[in-house]
Amino acid sequence: MVWEPPGKDCGACGVRSCREFVEGMRNGTRVLADCPHQARRLDLDESALLEVYDGTDLLGSEYDFILRPLPGEPSAQRYIQPFRPELIERLGIGPGAIVIGRPVDPGCPVQHVLRVLDSDPVSGILRCHTVGPLAARRSPKVFDLRAYREIAFEGRADLVRNEPAIGFRARFLPANCMRQIAHTGVVQMVLKKSFGFHVRLEDIQMHGKRENLLKETKVKTGQVISLEGPSGPDRAVVINGVHAYVGDRPAGKKGDGSGGGKHHGGGKGHAGG
Repeated sequence: MVWEPPGKDCGACGVRSCREFVEGMRNGTRVLADCPHQARRLDLDESALLEVYDGTDLLGSEYDFILRPLPGEPSAQRYIQPFRPELIERLGIGPGAIVIGRPVDPGCPVQHVLRVLDSDPVSGILRCHTVGPLAARRSPKVFDLRAYREIAFEGRADLVRNEPAIGFRARFLPANCMRQIAHTGVVQMVLKKSFGFHVRLEDIQMHGKRENLLKETKVKTGQVISLEGPSGPDRAVVINGVHAYVGDRPAGKKGDGSGGGKHHGGGKGHAGG
């Protein structure tokens, strides 16, 4: 057996990522005890360099892509807003400042440590990097926001299942998320660059919103749709006024698209997320 890095990229060990930590162990600048997540001391071999992302989060939910840092940056960029935005100007929070707090919107219980890249005095939004608790311990002054809103994420989309599309909600996993739970966000920017997809996502949500994650899918007349609910398959589900059935299609007029059920509303012929 070998020790495998936790893949949290939390920065608590003093470097930006688990990959850098492994390299530090090889060149002697880091030891296993520096990692607060290490569960056991084992011999290290090449398998420790393998990526730990397999397309599902800690809860077993699938995601479309991993949100990684832009080239040369320590983490994906985060746009946050204090619940009292006027504090930014009053406290003089600007580029280089270290702020701590918890993103209560979208309901994350983890205290975050962020380094400010810039601030907008009009909207009260701070653009930041996640840097980890070591940066707070080394900083002569830390601004405690206590709680804030998570406005947006920006970074490089490392595709797993689906490409980001502007205006659609995507399910993604931030590469440095300590909880390893997928987030969702509405894609507001997609730039295809030499390093891949540069994306920005807004209206950030976390788990508990799965009912809003249906993809935009065309439903043809007479087509049977299979839907799996949390407690097993549902016999009949209505999506935007269209009846969808799991299992054998009930008897009805062939090709009428209703499957023998009653038709509700306008029924535009598609299921929207």
